[in-house]
Amino acid sequence: MIRIPDFKRLSFDLNRERGRYLVRICPPGFTKVPGELIVEERRSDAIRNDVDLILRGPNTQKDGQKRRISFFTGLRSTQYADVYDGNILTFGQGGKKTTHYVLLRFTPDAGRLILLYFPSFRPFPNQRAEFVAETVGRGLL
Repeated sequence: MIRIPDFKRLSFDLNRERGRYLVRICPPGFTKVPGELIVEERRSDAIRNDVDLILRGPNTQKDGQKRRISFFTGLRSTQYADVYDGNILTFGQGGKKTTHYVLLRFTPDAGRLILLYFPSFRPFPNQRAEFVAETVGRGLL
């Protein structure tokens, strides 16, 4: 049995007019995931080939001469329909990088999205499928 670390569970509804997912349920005080999320198809070859979709927040930060999206990950499909995973990279004090794992499940009509956010965690690549299976099997997603 795989150990499931602590996580935050959020629920989003699709606002079809705006083309964005808006938070519906979020743990009190949890601010690591924006209240609006944008899901897009991968359009750039600069992004890894195993990525099917892009998940990002609406906000950008100025980074020298460039603008950087503050919440961004590529979403990889899993062995389950409508379930994807990705890694969020954040920068702490002194530029320290931290990776956070996310698992998402879309409803079949893509009208709702459930997101699990695992702070400071990422399964090893050879354990990814087993971790997803354990999480889905326990009904957490």
